[in-house]
Amino acid sequence: MTVRSDGDVAAAIVDTDAQLGYVSTVSIDRNPYFLDYPFTDPDSTFEDHLAAAKQLKPKITVSPDIEKGLSLQESIEQADQLAQYSDTVVVVPKSVHPSEVPSRFRVGLTLANYGSNAPWMIWDYKSCRSIHLLGGPPYRQLEVLNYGLPVDSLDGFSLGVYAMWGIWDGKKQSAPADWDYQKRVKVCIDNYCDRIKQL
Repeated sequence: MTVRSDGDVAAAIVDTDAQLGYVSTVSIDRNPYFLDYPFTDPDSTFEDHLAAAKQLKPKITVSPDIEKGLSLQESIEQADQLAQYSDTVVVVPKSVHPSEVPSRFRVGLTLANYGSNAPWMIWDYKSCRSIHLLGGPPYRQLEVLNYGLPVDSLDGFSLGVYAMWGIWDGKKQSAPADWDYQKRVKVCIDNYCDRIKQL
């Protein structure tokens, strides 16, 4: 789960099968498993993101999206720099076809409803060696997982949103009145991890 602060969600993740993730511009006193690129922050730079990856050494790091004038070659060079500090680098093809991403990188498939979207359909990713699902609600991620693509990782915060008002167990549900936010987040994550294990 990608979090925005070192609060209830980050604390809840510790007791689940999920891993902690956050955007490289966020300051949290916990090392992330997943480090996302701050694509919604116009003041962020690749150099800042690279410095965060060097300091935090996450298992998975997202490279800047291939779009808005960033060429495939420039993206590969950036991803190779990030690979010095992370086991896996996710490259997100938007202005190039997913098949053009070298197999040494994990291909990012965008499922979120905000930001810029890739024009590719699900079957455009079928030849990718490894895929990371970027954001989106749980039902959409589960739909993609059912297609049998080689998805090796995914991230998102939708479960944290559902937990603000109840829990998620395949659909939105109410929660017992005495459950605090941290408890609801933990139950949402556990339910989602159970769904993934059943696939």
